[in-house]
Amino acid sequence: MTRTRDALRLSALLMLVALFAALVIACGDDDDDDDDGGAGTSTATSGTGGGGSSSSQNLGDVNVMGIWGSEELTNFESMVAPWQTENGGKVNFTGTRNITAELTLRVEGGNPPDIAIPAEVGLFQQFAQDGKLISLDQCDGLEELVRDNYPDAFIDLGTVDDKLYGFFMKADTKATVWYSPQAFEDAGVDPLDADASFDDLLSLSDDILDSGLPPWSMGLESAETSGWPGSDWIQQIILNEDGEELYDGLVDGSIPFTDDRVKDAWEKFGQVALTDGYTVQGGATGINATNFQDSTFPPFQDPPQAAMVYLGGFASTFITSQFPDAQPGTDFDFFTFPGGEVTGSANIVYAFNNNPATCSFLSYLAGDRSQSIWVEAGGFTSVNTAVNLDSYPDEIARRQAEQLLEADTFRFDLDDAIGGGLQQAYFTGVTQYLTNPGQLDAILQSIEAAR
Repeated sequence: MTRTRDALRLSALLMLVALFAALVIACGDDDDDDDDGGAGTSTATSGTGGGGSSSSQNLGDVNVMGIWGSEELTNFESMVAPWQTENGGKVNFTGTRNITAELTLRVEGGNPPDIAIPAEVGLFQQFAQDGKLISLDQCDGLEELVRDNYPDAFIDLGTVDDKLYGFFMKADTKATVWYSPQAFEDAGVDPLDADASFDDLLSLSDDILDSGLPPWSMGLESAETSGWPGSDWIQQIILNEDGEELYDGLVDGSIPFTDDRVKDAWEKFGQVALTDGYTVQGGATGINATNFQDSTFPPFQDPPQAAMVYLGGFASTFITSQFPDAQPGTDFDFFTFPGGEVTGSANIVYAFNNNPATCSFLSYLAGDRSQSIWVEAGGFTSVNTAVNLDSYPDEIARRQAEQLLEADTFRFDLDDAIGGGLQQAYFTGVTQYLTNPGQLDAILQSIEAAR
């Protein structure tokens, strides 16, 4: 590659960085910025939890870039402490919510971290295609460890050009419809199972409305990324109603957002958001003005102000923070979004070198021993099949893990997979659609034009 081409490519990437910087979100993604409190930097110190005596062999330090701060960073430090104790090195962690921008600049500047743990796949795939990453087979035994203990759907997401470059160590399902058991009992209805259809969801909504309670709470406000909770509705409908071919085509651009099947998915979302009496927010204006985290509260107030809220698995932390006495499975619960397919987000682990410390730390992170430490602390869902499901702190957390592990189909969050200006156009389009549903064709055309 010539110097001119390198310069042009770097210029283009810097333009993308400007678009990405406002859009990179936690935990994935657009989901729980409000919940986590910001990222940080740390040099984790040696700990004793789960570790043995210090090894006489010092493999060296490892530099890691991720998105975690606050309580999540504390849990990460606890997880890595045994590796430090046993290997004599330190984990130097840099946490940033602008990881896409900062990681891009460091890689293009020739100064990448040893390991990155972001919550996106687009940049990962680009790095792999450009030869910036090591494949897992460059670390002794690592590829076999991952292939033996991770579901095929996640192996596929970590594979680029038939080589495995990454693995997923912290995941979040977005196929969770949270509901109030009390509201369901009062309305005389039962939660749906994964084999239900979208029409079944509408019938359930009608039955709850007939009982005198709004079936749904919904909020799309999220500062610069307002609209993403609606995009989660649409992606889940697309995957369940039309399958992987349409979903993947929207990501890679082979199918436009103007496809009739995409329009149908938006209109199905509109049947929930815009049907009179369906939401406690009262329709488009209230939905667009309600913060996504605040939208999780009405079903679990006393008495319930709504029956259900659709949001990713991270919503359980919002519920328990607002209602600390709420008991999982008794005061709040979830059922799988009708259709049974699962979308979600996850933190992917990949490396820029195969130094001994890097390979050792990768193998440690990929194993069940390390992940079980964070699983037991709470707020972590593992897709490593060797992690004992009994390690989860409650039934709700355990069932989310089972949902991810047992899903026939898992797809990475659609808006994060497309990224950039197209992602922002998608978010904006969702809020515009609720306000002007008759303009859907024009809205979809404007989204596709942003590609």
